[in-house]
Amino acid sequence: MTGPLRIGLIGVGQRGLNHISALTKLQQDEIVQITALADPYPENLADSKIKGAVSAYSSSGIAMFDSADGLIESGLVDAIWFVIPPNQHRGEIERAAMREIAIFAEKPQSLFLDDIISQDAAITKAGIASTVGFQMRHDRGYTDIHNYLQEKWVAAMTMIAETSVENHGVKHTRTEEQGGPANRVWTANRAWSGTSIVEAGIHQTDIMRYWSDDEVEWVRATYTDRPAELHDTEGDNPIAYTVTYGMKKGSVANLLFTKPARSYYSGRFDYIIHTHGTIKLEDDFVDYRFDGEWPPEERPTVDEVRHVISAGPHNTAMGAESTEGIAEAFATSIIEDKPENRLNSFNTSINSLASVLAANVSNDLDGEKIVIDEFINDDKYAQYRKNPNR
Repeated sequence: MTGPLRIGLIGVGQRGLNHISALTKLQQDEIVQITALADPYPENLADSKIKGAVSAYSSSGIAMFDSADGLIESGLVDAIWFVIPPNQHRGEIERAAMREIAIFAEKPQSLFLDDIISQDAAITKAGIASTVGFQMRHDRGYTDIHNYLQEKWVAAMTMIAETSVENHGVKHTRTEEQGGPANRVWTANRAWSGTSIVEAGIHQTDIMRYWSDDEVEWVRATYTDRPAELHDTEGDNPIAYTVTYGMKKGSVANLLFTKPARSYYSGRFDYIIHTHGTIKLEDDFVDYRFDGEWPPEERPTVDEVRHVISAGPHNTAMGAESTEGIAEAFATSIIEDKPENRLNSFNTSINSLASVLAANVSNDLDGEKIVIDEFINDDKYAQYRKNPNR
């Protein structure tokens, strides 16, 4: 098709504003045209609010809707960005697919696997372009790691994400009117977020799949619960998560995620072990490996084995740069008919979501090993896949 691609966006909250910022830049380059926005709360569609976050935004030529279905049925869009809290999906993706509208789905698309399977079936039946918002795949440094590992076997990966409750606040949805948290920080509430591993740790889960070009085969998890007396003020999601993934090619991946309150700290630690090297994400992304005749006559120095595979400085892989990168990749993949620009599809992303949902189940079952194919298909896990509200 010829551009620009007509874009609608549903859910103009914190993450929706990030996407509007990226799409506004692409609109200036005439790659896309924002033609419709939808949000149930009028204040979220107000010019003053959006321009406060996106100074270059203009509402000229944009139709506003107070419901997802109004936008879906409008005939004004070629693609829709779904930026809805995961527990608020009510079949909108399926209805958009029936109208053959391309779908950009922010993760997680639901807190229940049966919903995901239904969404995927509708997308597959319609044969439409789709992607899920795993923007880390579009980070320059992470892509360099992926490319570097293409001819190597990954033995182990570890990602430690240290952050706090206060560093991930979402305040644009009237959760207090829908039985949710009074402070609107739904990311700290299990019924809305599905736990921090589902809502946020899904990114680390997916990027380890991307780095290793692999899928999760099984998961074991143990969480440290937040004391009940703190739930009203800090949320009921756990304080810490320890998740182990067994990958189909034989490697093991470890994800440690922390969410204390009152620390206001963010930190990280990442490494990847392949057969003959250790990749570390430092100021540069480096591989510590010995390239000479082995064994060497003398032990090499650290500098002699340190090889830069992606030169810094590196921006945060969850920042504005990768948000714009995934938006441009998806839009151009449709305009230019280049599906290879999409680094995932709705279907290929199911393994990431199933893995974090299965981590919750493993924790609830005292660390039971959950095989992902069984979690998706077997009757013994049916009660964990079902959305009780649908």
